[in-house]
Amino acid sequence: MSMDRIGPVDVLVIEFPRGEVKSQGFATLLDLVERDIIHVLDLEFVRRDVDGGVELVDIAEAVADAPEDLGFLVGAASGLLDPDDVAFVGEVIEPGSLAGVLLFEHVWIMPMAEAIEAGGARIVTAAHVDPLDLLVALGHDDDSEGDNQ
Repeated sequence: MSMDRIGPVDVLVIEFPRGEVKSQGFATLLDLVERDIIHVLDLEFVRRDVDGGVELVDIAEAVADAPEDLGFLVGAASGLLDPDDVAFVGEVIEPGSLAGVLLFEHVWIMPMAEAIEAGGARIVTAAHVDPLDLLVALGHDDDSEGDNQ
């Protein structure tokens, strides 16, 4: 695998109401990393206080009260979030919440991309489709659920 390429990158914003980080999901994240399915480029936490103030929170502080040891997350922050990103996250979460912002690369695609290129083709672009938009396009939005009876 070439070190001068990067796979498609996505961002997930995961809101923790009441500012409490639980451990559910993080074991799966670690498993995905260990199996070379994704590579975490950045993991940072953003807090929106009840008055609307927004700030970055140190990972160790964010996970300190989790029921399981999430110490493996410490050091995942790379500082790629800029002030505009932090402000955006603060706008999409509820007051009193904490959000984990996960920037990750899809490394599972690299062997496929190399095979495609070996055959003389190339991947020219990748795009993210919001799952909610896809559900609406497929007619699975909340309003249509009652119509299928």
